[in-house]
Amino acid sequence: MPTRPLVVLLVEDDDAIREISAMILEGEGHTVHTAPNGDAAERWLEEGGTADILFTDVRMPGSLSGQELATRHAAGMRVLVASGEMREQHDWLSSRMEYLAKPYDRKSLLAAVERLAS
Repeated sequence: MPTRPLVVLLVEDDDAIREISAMILEGEGHTVHTAPNGDAAERWLEEGGTADILFTDVRMPGSLSGQELATRHAAGMRVLVASGEMREQHDWLSSRMEYLAKPYDRKSLLAAVERLAS
C-alpha cells in the first residue's frame, strides 16, 4: 500500500466491476468516490470534488468518454485508464497516465495504483 491513503475517483459503467474495484481500493485504506459514466464524474468534479487519482474505463455511455475525461484531467491529477483493448490502441495516453488491461485482478489494480502514487 502507498505511504498514505489516496482519494480515488472511480468511473466505470459496469456496476459489478465498479463495486468490486471500489471494495479492493477501500480495503487498502483508500477513499473511493464512484461514478457510472464520464458525465457524472465531471459533475462531481465541477461541484468541488477532488481526487488524487482518476481511475476510468475508456468506453462508457454518455457524452463524455473515459478518454475525454482522462485527457481533460491529466494535468491536474494522476490518471489510471482501464480498457479491454490493447494499450497500443490508445496512442492518446500520456506519460502521466497508467494503463490497466481488462480484465484485471486485485494484484494488478493495486500495483497500478502504487505506481501512480510513487
